[in-house]
Amino acid sequence: MSTSRIDAANLAMVGASPDLTEFLVYLADRPRFWSLRLVAVIVSDGDPDGTVLSRARELGVAVVSTDVRDLQGTPPLGLVIVLSEDVELIRAVKAQVPEGTPRMAGATDEMLTVVSQMARKSHALRADSHRLKETHLRLNQFVETAPLAIYLKDRDLRYKRVNSHALHMLGIREGEILGATDHAIYAKGGARWLQNVERETLNTRETVHASGVLPVQGREIHVQVTLFPVVEDGDVAGLYGLMEDTTDLFVSAQKLHEVDEQLTETQSYLREVLENSRDIILLTDPRGHLLSFNSGAEQSLGYERDDVVGSPAHDLCAQPQAFDDLFAEALLEGHANAYEVEFRNKNTQPVLCNISLTLIESPDGRPLEVVCLCRDITTRLRLKDDLIRSERLAAVGQMASGVAHEINNPLAVIGTIAGLVEEILADEGDRLFPGTHEILDKAMERLHYQVARCQSITHSLLGFVRKTQSGMVEMDLTELLEECLNVLGSEIRGADVKVERHFSTDLPRFRSDPMALQQVFVNLVNNAVDAVQAVPGRASVIEINTARDGDKISVTVEDNGVGIPAGDRERIFDLFHTTKPVGKGTGLGLSIVHDILYRLGGTVRVTSESGEWTRFIVTLPLEPPEEPLPAPSSPSI
Repeated sequence: MSTSRIDAANLAMVGASPDLTEFLVYLADRPRFWSLRLVAVIVSDGDPDGTVLSRARELGVAVVSTDVRDLQGTPPLGLVIVLSEDVELIRAVKAQVPEGTPRMAGATDEMLTVVSQMARKSHALRADSHRLKETHLRLNQFVETAPLAIYLKDRDLRYKRVNSHALHMLGIREGEILGATDHAIYAKGGARWLQNVERETLNTRETVHASGVLPVQGREIHVQVTLFPVVEDGDVAGLYGLMEDTTDLFVSAQKLHEVDEQLTETQSYLREVLENSRDIILLTDPRGHLLSFNSGAEQSLGYERDDVVGSPAHDLCAQPQAFDDLFAEALLEGHANAYEVEFRNKNTQPVLCNISLTLIESPDGRPLEVVCLCRDITTRLRLKDDLIRSERLAAVGQMASGVAHEINNPLAVIGTIAGLVEEILADEGDRLFPGTHEILDKAMERLHYQVARCQSITHSLLGFVRKTQSGMVEMDLTELLEECLNVLGSEIRGADVKVERHFSTDLPRFRSDPMALQQVFVNLVNNAVDAVQAVPGRASVIEINTARDGDKISVTVEDNGVGIPAGDRERIFDLFHTTKPVGKGTGLGLSIVHDILYRLGGTVRVTSESGEWTRFIVTLPLEPPEEPLPAPSSPSI
């Protein structure tokens, strides 16, 4: 191989090698580095698929051939490299180039391998350099366009670079911030917090996240910062800071917190209202099973919450199917109501309710819950019945008043005639046969008895209609009861009834209507006498008890008579209702008793065991109403 100095720049490559293609590329990319310009590539063998020749043509090589003789057409060559140890090929090349042209021949594979490795590394370095430039460009674009304040500081926490968003947020020009510290930018010591966080980043060499408040342009802004240490040659040279203005987010979060508090307060208030409502409020799932049971429901229906939650709501109804139909309507239409639905309390007593069902849906329209609002109208319906009863009583009273007046006149005439007959019998009776006189005496006695009975009935009718009052005076209850027993003394003795008195000794005197109360107790004792007479073969006993209970006085009249059948106890105070045999009772007495006690502010209750006993309990207030009440209400049974 010739070793003469290479002055020319033209290069010819002859032969083939596995690394030739990469060498061609590397040589073409760096002609100045090698001071060579590739002008000819001759591949006589070793390139079966033509890859080397194709690559040479792509690189713009002037002579690309498989024939060594084509070297004669090249420009003057400064170097010929023969990639082969074939002597014949070397001689052929020598014959085609001018004498003295530098040549390299023989073992060149190692050189090409080294050059190829350099080529690959160079290519990789150029690619990395390109990517680095692109990354740097994109980073700069991000820094300038990001909606964040981005800045670079040195170890003394002086600004070295800031982006446009930071300048806009701080309201400052770039020349006023570069080289300055935070003390020159943030007023009123606002830089202290930020610099403490930045020093933490410099000292720990770790990324730090923090939130705080900075005074900017006359107002305080809430910011969130992320700080990255900048490390060069193992030392911390400064830091990068990313700052985000979170004032709007903070204000929104504060408003949301206030709304949440208001919502929580409203929910709590609503929960308290619903929980403490006197109405029955039930919450069920779409299947109709109870989810909640408020205190109003507990009070009205008598169940504890834990006893019913999870069970079907229709179990509370007297007619479950009717409730299910109403529930199905609510699921379909979103709402359903019914004026009167009968529930059953824990004691199986009816509770009549006005019910309204409302469906609650999820945002996607799925049924979530059903709210059942039920208002107990049992009392209202009873008052309605009482009103009807009062109207009926008024009509009956008008009729009774007319009947009583009409009957009283004939009774007076009959009584007068009976008295006249008795006088005639007294004067002229001796003329009659003894048997006839006796018959007439008994007939007059029965006649007077029946007239008195009729007058008693008419008097009761008029008393019920007129509500006659003798006046409110101070009275002694024990004396009044003794007087009532004296009035009924003949009836009590005739029936062989034992009266047991248990009168309290500490009863105070109180104001009431003694004549009205006398009518009450005479009626009750008289009924007791009739009750014990209806049970022959049993010792007849009537027990009267008095006691004081706070601001009230109670009187109990109890007998061991026939008792009251269960079906009659609810109607016993109704006008004209009687349990006595025909001709024995009128059905007026207990109605009058209830009416009188109501007007005086008292009550009357009855308990009984059919065939065993009956107990009437009268309560009277120590302080009666100023004026007697105008109309009766439903009796308490």
